[in-house]
Amino acid sequence: MVKQPVQYSIGIGGWEHEGLNQCLYGVATEYSSVKLRYYARFFDTVEVRSTFWDDGLGANEAQQWMDAVAENKRFRFNVKLHKSFVHGKEIKPERATRVRGLLQELQKNDRLGTVLVQLPYSFTNTSANRFHLEKLSEVFRGFPLHVEFRNESWNDVHFLRNFLLENQLQVVNADLPRIKQFMPFVTEVVGDTAYVRLHGRNEKGWLLNGMDTRYDYLYNGKELREIVRRLAALEQKCNRIMVIFNNPTNGKAIANALQLVSMLREGKPVLVPQAASIAFPDLLQDMSAVVEDSLF
Repeated sequence: MVKQPVQYSIGIGGWEHEGLNQCLYGVATEYSSVKLRYYARFFDTVEVRSTFWDDGLGANEAQQWMDAVAENKRFRFNVKLHKSFVHGKEIKPERATRVRGLLQELQKNDRLGTVLVQLPYSFTNTSANRFHLEKLSEVFRGFPLHVEFRNESWNDVHFLRNFLLENQLQVVNADLPRIKQFMPFVTEVVGDTAYVRLHGRNEKGWLLNGMDTRYDYLYNGKELREIVRRLAALEQKCNRIMVIFNNPTNGKAIANALQLVSMLREGKPVLVPQAASIAFPDLLQDMSAVVEDSLF
């Protein structure tokens, strides 16, 4: 049987960053839904950051997001699980119910990509932490969950695959700075969807633990070609690949995401925001671009 072509969904982590005003929207506006509607003209997926910080979001917010992307039928939301579930290791019933309501609203409308369980570096491979992941898988059973391990103690492919399969979890394929004891990029896929997160390789920024400096990184052409080769390896193991650039400082994620879209489309025209063509003039030199007017 001939394998069907893999479906790609490419986007960035969050659509509300102030740094995107200059390189995506072209203007400063506080209207999140207006930004999301414009963002969805260029990308087919996004990672929802607000759910990591705000535990009050529910089905009503999910409906607003879906209304904003109504014109893009391919668009999917990847929902970042609230920090209390992963950093605080707390599972409070009321909070879990609210999150499930948000996820159900997206899922029943075929707008849910996955649920991201982003674990901190301190979350090591211990029996207590494995048990916590087992509990999370039970609480959110019925939704796809991708887990991002950042500590190398989880770097055992056979153990990891068995543990994930037993608990109906999937693994994030994360590109992190090459710092000792950080989890390396794994080409393992559990299920039919790969979830790739590209954080940049700013080693100094990660060691200093500064949020803006940590994600201040622009992948160069050689590194993007390396990433394309990694994606090609993943293609043999799944039917869909979702790629999130999580290097948003000064809008660098926008530039890299558009570059990757162009590389995967092999020379076919790519729709580019006017603001991006101005902020990253070198971007257009290596791709066939159709420039779209700014937000206003």
